[in-house]
Amino acid sequence: MSKKEDSFIKLIEKATDIVTKEDNNSTSKLSKIIEKETSFELEEAKKIVESISSTIDLIDKNFKDLQNAKQNGKSRTQWLKDKLDETINEYDVKNTEEFISEIKHSLENSNSGVAINVFGKDIDISKPLISTKYDDLNKIAIVNDFQNELKNNTLLGAIVFENGKITIDKKHKEIKAVKDYFNANLDSSYDKSFKKAISTATIIAKEKNILSEKFQNKTTEEISMIVDKGVTAAKIAYKVGNGELSPLDAVEYTIDRNVAILNSAITTTCTRVGGAIGSKVGAAIGSVFGPAGTVAGAAIGTVVGKVGGYIVGELIGKGVKKVASAVKSVVKSTWNGIKSVASSIGNAISSFFGW
Repeated sequence: MSKKEDSFIKLIEKATDIVTKEDNNSTSKLSKIIEKETSFELEEAKKIVESISSTIDLIDKNFKDLQNAKQNGKSRTQWLKDKLDETINEYDVKNTEEFISEIKHSLENSNSGVAINVFGKDIDISKPLISTKYDDLNKIAIVNDFQNELKNNTLLGAIVFENGKITIDKKHKEIKAVKDYFNANLDSSYDKSFKKAISTATIIAKEKNILSEKFQNKTTEEISMIVDKGVTAAKIAYKVGNGELSPLDAVEYTIDRNVAILNSAITTTCTRVGGAIGSKVGAAIGSVFGPAGTVAGAAIGTVVGKVGGYIVGELIGKGVKKVASAVKSVVKSTWNGIKSVASSIGNAISSFFGW
């Protein structure tokens, strides 16, 4: 284990030590940890934790809203279309074609960026939008295209996770709060508190230069979304590994989660800058779904999985392979187009963090 990895694990232990299901005084406690471990004053630390908290809460709200919509007969496509409509109306987005183009290009560039930075080769897996006019039946075509991009991103992320070179072994200490996270039900009340703690540890690690310099330009909201993706992927793999969740259900869950995170990235950006979003929404999406976000999420999820104990880590290792296999079958045409270059992934995760 490298010094940087050990330092990150110690931060995870400190941050998760205060995790409770009720999440009652965690904001104050996490703020004090940031103040103690970094140069931030307490008031600034509180703002950081509030930003982490609101982001994790928003993702959770979006995901649960999507699940409720599906239970009531609404498709994922319809849900995302309705959310885009709400955003356009609420933030008075005047140039909808620019808005749609930014989302499309950011998702497209994220996928090609993962291929170039992780596989070392460019891959052509995106199809161009026939029109970016967001009206009538074209709305459905646009949202379906976004979903295809997210399915491809889910595939790429699964491949990165499957080929991670940070070995799970018996040498890492077991952190009870982490083990409890994996053993709790998916979307339990514990999940949000845990993700806020891991996001806090990651922010501190960024400030201490434990993480790659590629993390330095990421906002608190973006880091929180990356952490949410990473630790959720690890938990899904664990649930598949122990038989609680089928591989195909895991894929559906992951795609739903990515759709919820996409909408969270869009609304968070609009909340910050208003309707004149320009390229800002695309930058936020690319930061989370692009190569740095994809590899970082997998790395954080893997490290968290290690300290859940050997059995947890072993089951994650089994589950990761089953999830990757299922994603490849769901997004078969894309997989057939990239499998010849996917073997060249190497040690993307460990090299990203310099571990």
